Amino acid sequence: MPGVTITAGYGAGGSLVAPAVAEELGLALLDRAISVEVADRLQVTVAEAQAGEPKQSFSERFFGLLSPLSGGMLGAGTDAAPPEAEPFPDQHAAFREQSETIMRAALATGAVILGRAGTAAFRAEPRVLRVRLFGPVESRVSRAAARENEPPEVIRRRLRQVDEARDHYIWRLYKVNAADPALFHLQIDSTVISFPDCAAMICTAYRSMLAESDNQPAEISAV
Repeated sequence: MPGVTITAGYGAGGSLVAPAVAEELGLALLDRAISVEVADRLQVTVAEAQAGEPKQSFSERFFGLLSPLSGGMLGAGTDAAPPEAEPFPDQHAAFREQSETIMRAALATGAVILGRAGTAAFRAEPRVLRVRLFGPVESRVSRAAARENEPPEVIRRRLRQVDEARDHYIWRLYKVNAADPALFHLQIDSTVISFPDCAAMICTAYRSMLAESDNQPAEISAV
């Protein structure tokens, strides 16, 4: 099940790097589940999602999934939740199962997955390269503001909103910190390395990983 998963902070260039990687490797592209456009249109912050009443529309159910666990520490700069946090609801398990089914179908023939908590979902898969694109907040704000022709204050608000939603989404589904280095084979500060070079690095790392995997000697069973 070969492929690449890319986790990218807002402004880190995931939407530009992932398609370039997919094209270079000749793999299908599965885009992010938490769309910047959807998050911005709904104007949903994590705090608002927590305060809201349960709704029936898909978008409202989706963002309800991102609401903080009671007593969580998202505001302190982490998506970790305390041990006494509420149990994982069945609807979240169902959402995770549905999402993984889509991703596994794509990976069956090889795919680049942007977002969708793919890094956490496939952290045990040996032939899936797990990548994180990141960078300092103000550097990402500056790049995104120039690219999107928006004032920095608008980008800063959007960045906080989308990053928090993504981090909490990963926590709710997999109980892992989205920035945990143990989740990744490769982490790139894409605010100091050009997006084309980021894509080239990922492609090189992916090909190297597959070559190493193919060259591993077979296990010898005890007689």
